[in-house]
Formats: sequence, C-alpha cells, structure tokens
Amino acid sequence: MKKICAFLSIIILLLMPGANNPVFAEKILEDNVNLIITYNNDTIDNNVKDLIKNSGGQVVSDIPELGASEIRCSPELIEKIRSYQTVKNVSPNPIIKLQKIKMISFKELNKIDQVKGDLFNQYQWDIKNVTNNGKSFNLQSGNHNVVVGIIDTGVDKDHPDLKGNFLGGKNIVPKNFENDLTETGDPNDVEDKSGHGTHVAGTIAGNGRIMGVAPNIGFKSYRIFNKSNDTTGYILATAIVQAVKDKVNVINLSIGGYVIKGKCILTDSKTKKSYKLNDDAEEYSLYKKAIRYAVKNGVTVVASAGNEALDCSNSQNILNYVNNGVKDQGLTYIGNGIEIPGDIKGVITVSASRKDNTIASYSNYGQGVIDISAPGGEMKNITDPNEVYSMCLSSYRDNSYLFMQGTSMAAPKVSALAALTICKYGNIPPKEVAKKIYKSAEKVNTYNSNNYFGHGLVNAYNLLNK
Repeated sequence: MKKICAFLSIIILLLMPGANNPVFAEKILEDNVNLIITYNNDTIDNNVKDLIKNSGGQVVSDIPELGASEIRCSPELIEKIRSYQTVKNVSPNPIIKLQKIKMISFKELNKIDQVKGDLFNQYQWDIKNVTNNGKSFNLQSGNHNVVVGIIDTGVDKDHPDLKGNFLGGKNIVPKNFENDLTETGDPNDVEDKSGHGTHVAGTIAGNGRIMGVAPNIGFKSYRIFNKSNDTTGYILATAIVQAVKDKVNVINLSIGGYVIKGKCILTDSKTKKSYKLNDDAEEYSLYKKAIRYAVKNGVTVVASAGNEALDCSNSQNILNYVNNGVKDQGLTYIGNGIEIPGDIKGVITVSASRKDNTIASYSNYGQGVIDISAPGGEMKNITDPNEVYSMCLSSYRDNSYLFMQGTSMAAPKVSALAALTICKYGNIPPKEVAKKIYKSAEKVNTYNSNNYFGHGLVNAYNLLNK
C-alpha cells in the first residue's frame, strides 16, 4: 500500500444544517484546496465553519469524535482560520493512491478439482506456515462473536469462500469523490473494484477452496478507495471511527503511513504564493488520533509496514520519500519523518517474509518500527514461471483467485491471529493480544533480526497450543 503522507489530521460526520445556521454562500469559489481542521479540546467551533461558508468555501464534513472537519476553501483563508483560538491546526488532505502490488493469475487454478481446500493444499504455503499445515484449525478457527474490520478496497461479498463469514460493513467513499461519477455515496456499496480487499479478506477468513488463518471468523468490510484506487487520510480516519462504533474487535489496515514532525508548505499553483500549514505533525495527526481512539476503545489494530524497502528508523529516508510523492500537489514538508502507525502505541506493525523465511526485498523495516513478520511472498525471478508459487494465493473479485505479494498480504495473517487470540482468551486489551502474539512467534536467528522481523515470524499453532 502506498504510505500515507504526513499528518492527516481529521474525520467526519455530515453537517446537519439547523435553523440557526447561516445561509451558504451562493457560489463555492473555484480553485479551493482540500484541508483538514482540528480543534482544541476536540470541540468543533461553528464560528469557524460559518467563516468558511460565508467566504465561498465549503465544510465537507465533521468528525465530532476527533474534533475535526474537512473543508474546501481558498488558500488565502488559511491564516484567518488559524487565527481562531479554538483552532488547533490546519493540515493538507492529499489524495492517496493504492500502491500497485505485483499480482499474477493462472487459468490452471480453475482446472484443479473444485473441492474444499484444493487450492489450500496445492498453493497456500503461506497459510500453512502460519497454521502448521492447518493444525491450528483444530485448536481454534474463529466464530462470529469476534469480528475483524477490514479497511480496504471493499470485498466481493458473494465470493463462495467468503460469503459465509461476511457480516456487512460500510462504504466511506463520498459521492462523486475525485469526480468519479460511479460513486453514489451509497453506504452499503462495499463491492470491491480492484480486488485487493477481497484478497485480504480471504487471507483472514477464507473458507472454501482457499483457507484463511481464521476460517470461521466474522469480518466486516469498510471501503475507502474508489475505482481509481484513490482515498484520503480523512476517509481512512472516518473508517477507523466507524469500525470502532460498529464494535469490531480487530482492525486490519493493509495501508501504512508517514508523519513529518515539522512544517508543511503549500504553494498555490497559480499565484506561486506559499502558505504555512503545520507546525507539529506529531501532535496533530488525524490518522494517529483515530488509531488511538480505536486502541482506547479496546480494538486491536494491525497495519502493514509498507512496500518501499525503506529503513523507517531513518527519518531522512521518510522525509525524502514523502516529498517526492506530494510535490505535484504543491506540498513540501520540512522536518523529521516517522513511520505511522508503527510509532503509535498499541499498533502491531507487520513486515513481510518470503517462502524461505527471509525478509522480502520490498518490505519496509527498522529497529523499533517492526513488531512482527508474516509471509508476504516474493517472486524474486520474474523469468521463472514457477516463481509465482512463491507469492500468496487468496480470493479475488468476481469469484476468482489470484497470487499477490506485499506487506498487505502479511498484515491480515496477524489480524486473523489477533482475532483467534480473542476467541481463546476473551476480549482482552489490545496490549495483551499483542503480547501473546509476540511471545508465540518463531524467533529468527540472523544478524540484526529485530530490524526486519521484530519479535519473529507469526505462528498461530504456537499461540493456540498453549
């Protein structure tokens, strides 16, 4: 998944106009920029919202749980908004794109006898590694009293290997988002338009030709990407809050992010005038705030480390990467980069390993960033057709199956184990869930292994057999 660029500080709840609300400006000004406001004491100031609307801007939505608003306004209004004592911060809300992940489909998958577990037995080395060849299924396979919230591209809810464990969810993508007219704003539209979320769901809760780590666990899908694989940090934060309100036990984020502790400069593409947007990303990160909200409410959060092969303990590496990704949006960050959510207390951050239990060449790493590792697969030699079997097979859209590789494939294995931990030990706090996962991990005896594997390689059988 493409790393989420810096301090995305905000969230949502639709503005309900009341009798005392002023009349909207007749015309929304062109060339408005998308921004996020966070407020002191998590209390939204209606006076600030009135200023924005009466100045030709738009208040898109609020997230009262996080004391934040998404707005569109002229860059010239930024300093006036910042002058309000109730305003904690004004931050950019850049578009985030789902990173391309290597994927391969072979017609031979459909030639195999279509019986329960046939693809698991033939190809799913990764699930076998985590479950000791399926032995953990006999110890604990999950139930629908424990639910994993998958925040991703949606799901093929009618896939034969998933429909028995699908428990609903919600579409978070706004109507006409990024001029995508296929987005109607229907909250029930969780249909997967790219296949990524369906692959993740199969890794967690597949039960059919393929098997997940927790083949009887319940899951809900929260769609945050449109058909072009666009989203924002604000949409992501909204999904996290919604999943917590829906009483999920575990959240899977096969998405990562970065925060820049320092400054952000927005340069108007027409006037070339620059505006200072942020002073302290660490304090005002909406993404970070949303995850803390989840952990505080007893939800275990698991996130992929990312596929940029970055040493995320090196702040300059992150700063350079972020600036390269947002320069076309007129943004420049100055300061120290940190990986998010890896730096947030209570989040389990997962790197990707290969079939031979070495670290995948694409996986992010870093001392104090990686908590644990899980199979993400890697096709090391693209000229060898047999290398596809070193990738991870799971469910895909349109009732099909696909090989993929990435930390996106590693994180859901840990999310599934977190859910199985709760099934076994009850609704214990996220900190205790993480401890049990770490303690049961297989140690990797290589030089500097903590940089790459954290506590080791995840193992469901070890945990459930105790």
